[in-house]
Amino acid sequence: MRLRKAIEGEQGFAMIFVVLVTAMISMLAVTLIDIVAFEADRTVRSETRETAYQAAEAGIDDYIAKLVDDRLYYAHNVHIGESTRRAGDGTMVAGNSAWTKGLTWTYPNGRDGWRDLPNGYEYNLQITAPTAASPVVKIVSTGRSESSTSDLRVIETHVRPSSVADYETIATADTWWGSTATTRGKIYIGIDEFGVPHSARHDGTAYADIYAEASVTGSTTLMPPAQTYDSTTIRTMIKNPINFNSFLSSNVDIQRGSRVLGAAGGLNLDDLATANGVPLVEAWRLTFLATGSLLAQPCLLDTGRHPGDFPPICDPGFTLPVPANGALYSSPTVVVSGQVNGRVTVASNNDIVVAGDLTYVADGDDVLGLIATNDVIVALWAPFNLSWRAATIAQNEWRSWVGSPSTKGTMTFTGSSAVKGNSYMSMFATRVYQYDETLIFLPPPWFPTLEEAYTIVLFRELGPA
Repeated sequence: MRLRKAIEGEQGFAMIFVVLVTAMISMLAVTLIDIVAFEADRTVRSETRETAYQAAEAGIDDYIAKLVDDRLYYAHNVHIGESTRRAGDGTMVAGNSAWTKGLTWTYPNGRDGWRDLPNGYEYNLQITAPTAASPVVKIVSTGRSESSTSDLRVIETHVRPSSVADYETIATADTWWGSTATTRGKIYIGIDEFGVPHSARHDGTAYADIYAEASVTGSTTLMPPAQTYDSTTIRTMIKNPINFNSFLSSNVDIQRGSRVLGAAGGLNLDDLATANGVPLVEAWRLTFLATGSLLAQPCLLDTGRHPGDFPPICDPGFTLPVPANGALYSSPTVVVSGQVNGRVTVASNNDIVVAGDLTYVADGDDVLGLIATNDVIVALWAPFNLSWRAATIAQNEWRSWVGSPSTKGTMTFTGSSAVKGNSYMSMFATRVYQYDETLIFLPPPWFPTLEEAYTIVLFRELGPA
């Protein structure tokens, strides 16, 4: 009897244990199912958001590709997938249509146009054309899964035509950098006036891409993401060879801009001489002042000697503000030095002569461009040690007044150089060349742009609203 009761008691305990274990397993199973479902849902949402971001990037890439083919694409077309534009006269123009209504518009219907992608996602674009105050094309691209109202990803990008100053060096002759050289800006070695492509030899360290229409040789140490592009690969990055002759138009543009009058105008030194009754000017000497002004002195050459060889004989001159629109033009040679406070490009229809240190008051805010129809020259009478900063273009040579032997100490150049002919600074025993990386974001005013090339100035993600 006692044995039977004991057995029955054990059976009852076992039953309770089984029930408890079953309940625990059920609860664990439910929990695991919830965790798996949550993780699966999170993975799906994460993948959806990531793919939506990629769709927005696809919209950016697609629009920039159109700008490469047509730099005024935004003025000619409403892109497929772009929101409906409303012109100033009230005309509404939907995506994938021609546009003839100028450079200002609004998007009153919001994101009402989408372009489908093969993976089930789509993007919408809204574009803002460049203005004088903001010389960039603003692209806002929204990506999402088709017809979704959630998990939108929005990217804003500002792009501008690439400037000559984006390159540390542009040349149309074979160019060699030695083993101690360090280059931090892009290099392009192009085709000369006889149609001959040229090469770059770089035995030093490069932090930016090297392009050559012929070959890129040397034991270059490439710092990521720098790469080299030769005749077999250069067209994947630069659609057409850079035409140095296209830079000639910049002097005409600056001459025109220098004759804009008023507080927002330029400065034409030819007109300045005429207005002040200066009978003969063989050169101008410009000394930039930290106050945001410059001293402009009309000069005669000493017994006909070039101002690169001997200082010119100059009048006291005039103190003037740096031109507001940044255009400063002279037919004769211009001799420059000083501390720049402002944004200005000096163009000479003859030579530009660097006679002394050239610096900026505020890094990242001031910039100087120097464009010579003939040569950019460092004067024989420049300081023993010279430091100068500018973006430069020489339609002929970029050089010191003499070559060897080295008669001076150290020359430090910070900026960019584009030269059609020879380049050398061998008047100095030590030569330091540094790219001015602020030129990527702040090119000199009126500096020539490069055909079919764009620079991304801003790339950021916005909220979905």
